[in-house]
Amino acid sequence: MDKQPLLPTPEESKQHYRVPEDYFDQLEERIMARIPETPVEAEAEPARPSLWVRVRPIVYLAAVFVSMNLVFRAFRSVIHPDSTTPQQVATATTAEEQDEAYSTYYAEYGAEVAAQDAHESLFADGTLFTSTAYSSSY
Repeated sequence: MDKQPLLPTPEESKQHYRVPEDYFDQLEERIMARIPETPVEAEAEPARPSLWVRVRPIVYLAAVFVSMNLVFRAFRSVIHPDSTTPQQVATATTAEEQDEAYSTYYAEYGAEVAAQDAHESLFADGTLFTSTAYSSSY
């Protein structure tokens, strides 16, 4: 059963791949005859980019940072219109208020440390909640 009846035979297909005699010997001459002759100019020095072309990326980057700063400031004033600056808050508190805040903080901290010490002293020996059912399974 011939599945490919329309394909050429190997001898017929090889005929398509022939090159005329001395084709590659004369190829360079034919190509050179087609190229117009122009005088070879001395290599020109490449043009140096102008100052603006060199500085432009830095200017654009600075513009982006400035615009981002302005946008963030605008949104901050929209979200918190009555917000005070940290300098205003710092000047509003007096030394007496700060001393009272510190003493309250350290009093609460001392109470937490004392509670922790009491808890550790209760469970330090481990005999308060020992059970034979739990200790035998471990």
